[in-house]
Amino acid sequence: MGANEEGMQMDVFVGVDGGGTKTRAQVVTADGQLLADLLVAGCNVNHHGWLETERRLSDLFAAIRSAVPAGGRVAAIALGLAGVDREAERTRMLAFVTAEWPGAEVRVENDAVLALAADGGDGVGIVLIGGTGSIAYGKNLAGRTARVGGWGYGIGDEGSGYDIGRRALQAVMKAYDGRRPPTALTQHVLAHLGVAEPSALIPIVYDSQFTRQQMASVTQCVFAAAQEGDFTSQQLLDAAAAELSELVLTLKQQLFAGVATVTVVTAGGLFHPGSAVGEAIRQQLEPRGCRVLAASAPPVAGAVRLARQAAAELDKS
Repeated sequence: MGANEEGMQMDVFVGVDGGGTKTRAQVVTADGQLLADLLVAGCNVNHHGWLETERRLSDLFAAIRSAVPAGGRVAAIALGLAGVDREAERTRMLAFVTAEWPGAEVRVENDAVLALAADGGDGVGIVLIGGTGSIAYGKNLAGRTARVGGWGYGIGDEGSGYDIGRRALQAVMKAYDGRRPPTALTQHVLAHLGVAEPSALIPIVYDSQFTRQQMASVTQCVFAAAQEGDFTSQQLLDAAAAELSELVLTLKQQLFAGVATVTVVTAGGLFHPGSAVGEAIRQQLEPRGCRVLAASAPPVAGAVRLARQAAAELDKS
């Protein structure tokens, strides 16, 4: 797509990556020029509710419209949103976005889909997301899709940043009680949360303003202490890697039984360069038929790619 017959209209494509912590959107022309790269608050409907999520998206859409030049139009918009992974939720979100963008092709997926699309491959394989939450999502050659995990901090998200952070605070309190040996993790956590002793953590952690993201941020203390050789911290990271690997292996059995090697793309804050969790997962998965790769492009790039695909499919129809 490009200009219309009169040469006056320029088509642009919008990709949105919406998580619980932040939402990123890119507006791109048909020839790949980046018109806008926007970062706003998270829009996970399970965390924020429908009214707040729709309000945040409406504000984001207003900013996107401002980025489209005169004579331009949004030809397609694709959103990968955390919390939109069941058909009823996807259908409701699709109706909302379609009403906001009449005339545009609209695609709504769970945010896990974006990592598979971001690298420009055929979209076949498994993506393992480890951030504040955790989930594994896959698609096989037959086009069948499935997910494992991603059930939220209350009943799922094993191995996630939230899970590691919570377990780290438990480890600090157990050491404070004398139920476990002293750990270097204690000083890292106290400094991170700005208190002098472990008992002072209680009013912070149980304050209604203490967010899931703040809990997940404690994970950086675990990484730091593990690098210093702290046994407790290394145990926490190894346990997280085992939980995350289980997500992948369960999904591999569901979608890729009999396949010799499956591509697994890791994405999310837990998989920063040099991550001990990422390395442990690689060691656990590669002997079991998985080719583990770090995501080479941000998820929002996958959303833009999906928007382009939606427009191309319309052209073919």
